[in-house]
Parts: sequence; structure tokens; C-alpha cells
Amino acid sequence: MPGDRGGEWERAEVLARFDKGRIIPLRFRAAGAPFVVERVNYAWTERHGKSLVYFFSVSDKRDSYRLCLDSETMSWRAAPLQ
Repeated sequence: MPGDRGGEWERAEVLARFDKGRIIPLRFRAAGAPFVVERVNYAWTERHGKSLVYFFSVSDKRDSYRLCLDSETMSWRAAPLQ
């Protein structure tokens, strides 16, 4: 992804709540490991060609990740923050 800082992006299965125009990631699985989102630290959007891509910086007590949702393909990706 453009402006990348951190680990490699990989496909993720994400459980998210869509509420009043907001997307709230709740938990996800990437590389076979489950992650429960305790906090959404920051959320932003970027235009990538025709797609609007939603980005989230999320964390629990030990780890931080970036999640992104591509609005064109409706696919999620995750990457650890380093």
C-alpha cells in the first residue's frame, strides 16, 4: 500500500460493525491468528484509483495492526505495526 510503514499486508477475515455511516472493526484473523480489537486508534480514507480504501489503526494491550477495507473489492487486509 502507498505510504506503508510496518509489516507486510495479508488477507484478513474481519468482523466489523457498520453503524450510522461508520465502520468499526471488532476482531479479525490474519495468518491464522485471532486478534480482538480493544481500541481503534485512528481511522482514515484514501482514494486508490476508483476505490475508496478505509484504513484503521487498531490495538490490544500488546500489539498494534493496520487494517484496510477496499470498497471496490470489499476485501480486508491486515499488517502489523512495527
